[in-house]
Amino acid sequence: MKKDVENFYYLLHPRPVVLICSGNEKINIMACSWITPVSEEPPMIAISLWKEGYTCKLIESCKEFTVNIPSIDLIKAVWIAGTKSGKNVDKIALTGLKLSPSKKIKVPIIEDCIGHLECKLSKSLEVGECNLYVGEVLAAYAKEELLEKGLWSENAKVLLHSGGKIFTIPSKLTTVRI
Repeated sequence: MKKDVENFYYLLHPRPVVLICSGNEKINIMACSWITPVSEEPPMIAISLWKEGYTCKLIESCKEFTVNIPSIDLIKAVWIAGTKSGKNVDKIALTGLKLSPSKKIKVPIIEDCIGHLECKLSKSLEVGECNLYVGEVLAAYAKEELLEKGLWSENAKVLLHSGGKIFTIPSKLTTVRI
């Protein structure tokens, strides 16, 4: 027997959780797990954010954002970034995360994270209570020691969000043998 689920999107979890960084004079970070690649050529990703949120206003203003991939070591910072509004508090100071210059855009990366995507806003679309932002990936890089053949190794401990206060990490990578 199968049970109905109230929050349909939890059936698509766990999902990678990232820290989105954007802004001009004031830089803000937010946690986001509604993110996906949408094109390889040109390289593009999409993020879905609550349209009334502070980060939406920043992305629409500066037309750039970085996607920063945290490991399990940053779980507390991720929780703070996802539960506070940057309109009211300096989340960079509150989390203690360190910003560093990006390679190709003005918006910084979060140095503490294990991987980074630098994105230029390409398109936006209003979808229900959210805005879907499509960003062209201008640069993508990660800590070399955590990669194996261009993929995350088990040592990366990429943070995944299951829902609410529940997070996990990949426990074992498996290769299909046919």
